[in-house]
Amino acid sequence: MFAKGQPLAPYNTTQFLMNDRDPEEPDLDVPLGPSHPDSSGDSEAGDSDGRGQAHGEFQQRDFSEAYERYHTERLQGRSKQELVQDYLDLERRLSQAEEETRRLQQLQGCTGPQSCRQVEELAAEVERLRTENQRLRQENEMWNREGSLGGGTPGT
Repeated sequence: MFAKGQPLAPYNTTQFLMNDRDPEEPDLDVPLGPSHPDSSGDSEAGDSDGRGQAHGEFQQRDFSEAYERYHTERLQGRSKQELVQDYLDLERRLSQAEEETRRLQQLQGCTGPQSCRQVEELAAEVERLRTENQRLRQENEMWNREGSLGGGTPGT
């Protein structure tokens, strides 16, 4: 079938993809819940030998490894400027989250002198880390300026 000289796409693209998959791939459709009424539901798909649980652990480990590879490749493909921008965005989001946490704690109020003291200690630690971060950022800018001045002239 052709429409204006172009082949028509299959009506059921999911079925098209399923027909295209490798027959050696395992069937990942795991039924939910116990397989028989006496089962407590502790093992997946009612497997008494733990194969269902091992399969789930394999899937989790496989996903984690694939995600880690993707994340590493994504970071390696970015420029230094993009990585610095990402870092600054994360830092901004962290500050927002800390501020939101501080606001929620103030709304809830301190439950006792011990928790109030811990909140104050954590706030002081956050402030100390911000000061250190600012100092490191200034030091980094200084090194970048020195590197660009020294690297821009050949033979120095």
